[in-house]
Amino acid sequence: MVSPSTKLYGLIGYPLGHSISFYIHNAAFRALSIDALYINIPIEPESFSKAILGIKYLPIYGLNVTIPHKERIIDFLDEISVISKLIGAVNTVYLEENKWKGENTDFGGFLETLKELKLDKDLPCLILGAGGAARAVVYAVIEYGFKEIYLTNRTYGRAERIAEEVKKNKNIEIKIIPWQERHKVDEKLILINTTSIGLDSKSTPWNGNFKSIAFVYDIIYNPKETPLLSLAKENNVPFKNGLDMLIYQACLSWNKWFGFIGPFEIMKREAEKLL
Repeated sequence: MVSPSTKLYGLIGYPLGHSISFYIHNAAFRALSIDALYINIPIEPESFSKAILGIKYLPIYGLNVTIPHKERIIDFLDEISVISKLIGAVNTVYLEENKWKGENTDFGGFLETLKELKLDKDLPCLILGAGGAARAVVYAVIEYGFKEIYLTNRTYGRAERIAEEVKKNKNIEIKIIPWQERHKVDEKLILINTTSIGLDSKSTPWNGNFKSIAFVYDIIYNPKETPLLSLAKENNVPFKNGLDMLIYQACLSWNKWFGFIGPFEIMKREAEKLL
C-alpha cells in the first residue's frame, strides 16, 4: 500500500523492458514491511542530462543505474566510492547528508557469484564487452584471482582504455583481442559475456567453437537462457546466467539505502517466478 510517507526508489536506464528489478525490490519491501516503492524511470540517452538534474529535485532516496548510464551518472554525483572511481562506473545512487553519492555493487555482486562457482583461477578468462558492467567484471575477476585475462569489444578503443586503466591502477596486464579475432583464442578458457548481445533472444556474441570453453557466464538474466547459453548447453559446457549477480547487487544496494543487506532469498524467489 502506497501512503503519503512512502519513500521512492527506482531504476534509471534505457530500455528497461527486460528488467525485473521493479518486481524483486517491491516484493522485498512488502515482505519486510518497508514503506517504500521502487519504480522504473526509463531515460533515453539524449535526454539524460536534463532528466537526471530533474530527478535530483524529486523526493527519490535511491537509484539503481543500468545500461547505458552507468558511466555518465558519475558527473552528476557529489561523491563516489573508491571502487566506483577505480571501475569508472556507478550502478547504485543514494542520498546521504544531503549529498548524492555513488557506489558500484555490480563488482561485489559478480565477485560473490565467482566465489560460489569456485571457478579454476588458473584458467584464463575472455571477457566480451567494455561497458560499465564489463569494468566491474574485470576488477572482480582480478580480485577473485584470475591470472590471465583477455578482453574484446566491438569498439577496440574502449577495451584498450580499460586495459590501460587496469595497468595503471593494478599493474596487471590485460590482453586485448580485436572483436573479429575473438574466436581465435584456442586455449582452455572461461568465457564471460558482459555485452547486451542476447537480450533480443536471437543474437549471440560467440559463434566460435566450444571445445576450448570450460565455462560460460552470461551476465544477461532475461531471457533466462540466452542464445549463448543455449549453445553452451548444446555443447555440454557448464554455464550460468546473470540472475544471481543481479540479486546480489540489489541486496548490496540496500546496504547503502537502508544500512543492511537486502533479503537474497526473497528477491531470488520473486525473480524465479517471473523468469
